[in-house]
Amino acid sequence: MGKNISALISYLESEIKEEWELILTDDGSKDGTRSIIESAAKSDARVKGLYHVRNFGQGRALRTAFEKCRGEIIVTMDADLSYGPEYIGLLIAELKKENVEIALASAYMEGGKVSNVPAHRLFLSKWGNLYLSFMSGRNVATSTCVVRAYRREVIDSMFLVADGMEMQLEILSKAIQLGFRMCEIPAHLCWNVPEPQATSVPARTSKMKIFRSVVLYLKMGWLDRPALPFLLFGAGSALFGLLLAFILFAISGGEPATARYVFWLAFASVAVVLGIVSLFFALVFHQAQYNYFDLCAMMDALTKKRPPSTEEHRKA
Repeated sequence: MGKNISALISYLESEIKEEWELILTDDGSKDGTRSIIESAAKSDARVKGLYHVRNFGQGRALRTAFEKCRGEIIVTMDADLSYGPEYIGLLIAELKKENVEIALASAYMEGGKVSNVPAHRLFLSKWGNLYLSFMSGRNVATSTCVVRAYRREVIDSMFLVADGMEMQLEILSKAIQLGFRMCEIPAHLCWNVPEPQATSVPARTSKMKIFRSVVLYLKMGWLDRPALPFLLFGAGSALFGLLLAFILFAISGGEPATARYVFWLAFASVAVVLGIVSLFFALVFHQAQYNYFDLCAMMDALTKKRPPSTEEHRKA
């Protein structure tokens, strides 16, 4: 951790000409991370440490940091530097060059690259991001990566609530609703594998269990289009029931109904009813999704205050 902080400071000092600050959030770690951050903050006034009493999740850590950011451009990164510090400058440049409000680092777009990531983790992540792209309708290859650059107004305009990694999807969803523009740049995701030592712990392994990963991706996709599963099931069930009933009537030929005929006719009727109920829920969730964004906008207007810029903070 200490080496990563030093690498970030070294890059910022040599490559970023504008005034900068480095905000580090310790999300309740028990491995001595807090003391490392405190030491870095004491040696450089531009480094600020924020601390959680326990682990709340990636989203809460970001929200805590967002509240303290003062710059006009906010760049978020993983502390393990699985994406190198050079993406800070590349993302900032992309914001200015493309005239967008959000720039994303993407290992899964054309030109992106992945190294040292376990095969099962890479499989879940790639297919999970394809699923999220389909569910959201966004042309974004990597929705879950934390390495991004935002213009100040993007974060200030949102009332964010997520505590976990679904924060990344929440920001993108709300950004689209608010009309912000975004772009991706190809990036190299490289997990840092430490050299084996006699007393060291084993090399880095994935923290995400397979089942939890699948559930999380399904949940994040559903939050983008909550009505879609109900719509697909409802339409399919209703059409299946109607088709089955039509076939039953066609082959009965006016003959007396048998027990088997009555059973299948009842089955078709249940399928149609389930389809109608599911379509009703699709309508409810579709409307609730837009009511949710309206509520967030209202909460934003009532509670959010723009943090002072660096210059304003100095004058204060």
